Amino acid sequence: MTRIERKNRKPLVARFGGIPLQRQRAAEIADREPVRVDYPQKELIARLLAREICGGKGNVQVHDVRTLADLAHAGWQPSDWARVMLHRRRKTVVACDICHDRIHSEPPARPLTP
Repeated sequence: MTRIERKNRKPLVARFGGIPLQRQRAAEIADREPVRVDYPQKELIARLLAREICGGKGNVQVHDVRTLADLAHAGWQPSDWARVMLHRRRKTVVACDICHDRIHSEPPARPLTP
């Protein structure tokens, strides 16, 4: 709080959030270094490194489907990549580029019963 006394009048008072606005020549500024928070490895990074279908090396691609219900039809035998997605309840699966091409080249699943 800064206060200026005046003759025959009320003093002028300035206050800003409880911080005094008077100049302090001997003031020291203590900048604190922010504490760095190191989070454990994110799930996305772990999934990208895992290559969830084959575990192979090389470039990765993410295969996705609109809904999991498209994969879980009664009477259909799901492929290996579909089983991974159904088991993990995820609409995406991380695969190497070779496996991703194989997913798209497979014929659609056929029902087990005619």
